[in-house]
Amino acid sequence: MDLEEAKEFKERCTQCAAVSWGLTDEGKYYCTSCHNVTERSKEVINTGAIPNTKIQAISRGLKRKRKLEKGWDWYVCEGFQQILYQQAEALKTLGVGPELKNEVLHNFWKRYLQKSKQAYCKNPVYTSGRKATVLEDNPSHSDWDSEPDLLSDFSCRSFVESGTDSQPDGCPQKPFPISKASQSETASICSGSLDGVEYSLRKEKGIVKMTVPRTLAFCYLSLLWQRETITLSDLLRFVEEGHIPYINAFQHFPEEMKLYGRDKGIFAIESWPAYEDIYKKIIEIAKFLDLPRFPDITEDCYLHPNILCMKYLMEVNLPDEMNDLTCQVVKMTGIGEVDFLTFDPIAKMAKTVKYDVQAVAVIVVVLKLLFLLDDNLEWTLSNIAEKYNEKNKEDKPWFDFRKWYQVMKRSVDEKKQKWEEARAKYLWKSEKPLYHSSIDRAVVYKRREMVVSLQKQFSTLVDSAPTVEKKSPSSFQFNWTEGDSARTCFHGHGLQGILKKKGQSMTTKNSLYWLSTQKFCRRKRASLAIVNM
Repeated sequence: MDLEEAKEFKERCTQCAAVSWGLTDEGKYYCTSCHNVTERSKEVINTGAIPNTKIQAISRGLKRKRKLEKGWDWYVCEGFQQILYQQAEALKTLGVGPELKNEVLHNFWKRYLQKSKQAYCKNPVYTSGRKATVLEDNPSHSDWDSEPDLLSDFSCRSFVESGTDSQPDGCPQKPFPISKASQSETASICSGSLDGVEYSLRKEKGIVKMTVPRTLAFCYLSLLWQRETITLSDLLRFVEEGHIPYINAFQHFPEEMKLYGRDKGIFAIESWPAYEDIYKKIIEIAKFLDLPRFPDITEDCYLHPNILCMKYLMEVNLPDEMNDLTCQVVKMTGIGEVDFLTFDPIAKMAKTVKYDVQAVAVIVVVLKLLFLLDDNLEWTLSNIAEKYNEKNKEDKPWFDFRKWYQVMKRSVDEKKQKWEEARAKYLWKSEKPLYHSSIDRAVVYKRREMVVSLQKQFSTLVDSAPTVEKKSPSSFQFNWTEGDSARTCFHGHGLQGILKKKGQSMTTKNSLYWLSTQKFCRRKRASLAIVNM
């Protein structure tokens, strides 16, 4: 913006009546007091005195600038494809195999584009009267009536990488053809994308519209297909910790993908993903894509309740001996069977198991079988364990429920406080400002610069960083080590004070099972026994 060149403009501002003008990048006058942008633009009256070479240099510079301001012709689905690519790269950084992005997620996304009639079909939506030419030059994809073979068509091995010009033969870089018409003829002034307005208004029965939360559903379906060691709760935690792009993911779009107007309502997210909401979207997308039965969840798979229970027992600092009891509960209830655990979207009652929630539920059931958890028996057993540990300090300690509760409550409260502080300090505003139209661009960027400047000044005054430091990713939220006086580790403690000998095995001293909504269950109670303890 050149204030010197704008001095010749002497009209008063219609909003604040000031005479203080500047020039935007487009050559329009704007008020430096209230940032009002006028429709008047600076005109070059006499160019006779300017050398020819200088005119050519100026023309080349303006041409490059206009090209950057104009950007690419892009569709909404390409924006979601960019987000999926970023999320897949983030999962790869977390240790997930590259085949998740190159094979599984790519084919799920390809299938979605066809099912939603956005690509890989005869008449894609939003063609605006232009003849659809998607993949017509590729003979291998000439059969429009057939769906893409799931997990077998790897002709296009990866998502589009921004900034790369090379791509495999026969693999189009964009799901839509690039129009030869100029952007001014095709793009709407209400959105940076070509179909932003139409996409936001589209309501077609039977079509699942893509949203930013649904990108996480795609990621989890891919993780589940690969049977990776990431549960849904882990995925959402990694999102909140900033390891997987979600909030303001659009700011990582290429500079040429201009995003404003209706695109803001499509790609801007102002809340954290909720477990139940993403879970429902997982079922919804899997049924919409008509996905086949997923690979079997067997006993050696991380998502099997026996393995997850072992992991969560370590996480919540419970004795290792409880793992035998959790395995018995899994066996007796049948929740460890392959058919029960394996996700089958095309089944009559399509549902996927909440593997993490199920494992925690099994641990709670075992705790109720051992301690009843009626706010009476657990404290009585804790008194017995405390007296035994005082008299037999050299022997293996008995598990003390009261002491465990106190240690865990203190650790959980500290973790919760840090979590609440991190949420309170989170900056929802993106580094890449959003504006309603291209006319507002100069004003929005100017205001953003002022906000950033003020944030730096205030952070210097209060001596605190404006952003929260990103944590290193980990499968465990708590770390328990032997010999830590501040936080007792209960992994090696025994259950002898809670069990009694019965024949060749040990059974629980507690003979009841209490439900908060019912009376004590005396007749129909599952009996647990630990053989040869």
